[in-house]
Amino acid sequence: MNRLIGTMVAIVVVICVLTAFLTQSSIAPPDAEQKELDFSVSGKNDCLRFLNPDVQTVYIPFRTGANELWQLTINATVMPGGANGSTDLYIYRGYWDKGADHKCVSKDVYSILADIESANTSVTGSTPYSGTFGGPSPESYTVFFIFPPGGEATFHITLKRL
Repeated sequence: MNRLIGTMVAIVVVICVLTAFLTQSSIAPPDAEQKELDFSVSGKNDCLRFLNPDVQTVYIPFRTGANELWQLTINATVMPGGANGSTDLYIYRGYWDKGADHKCVSKDVYSILADIESANTSVTGSTPYSGTFGGPSPESYTVFFIFPPGGEATFHITLKRL
């Protein structure tokens, strides 16, 4: 009788542990594998400052796996100011995705603004940006830039695994 009760208790414990493990696995799935990106985004602004709360911002979040290299290319297909127009790029070393259609407004990123760094480069009307990301360990990045003032701007963005 004691063995039967002990076996039943052991079975209930195993079922509870398995249920908890499977539930936890479905609640917090592992990071999804990065897929290649190819999209265009358009918008305009009256000014070019992150600190203005309603400035439209483009963001590109992505991950690289261990020993993976990814190439990000940003081409201005329409740029206010033509070939002389430009906008600076900024990098957040983390995955941020809280907007829609790769756009948000500056105030949306205020919580991470202190961690956003200048990439010391820009996209111009005549020169696209191309950068390679990745290395020996998995990394997450979000590249930001602001639609330049002076009229509608359109950017074609691709992210390809090398």
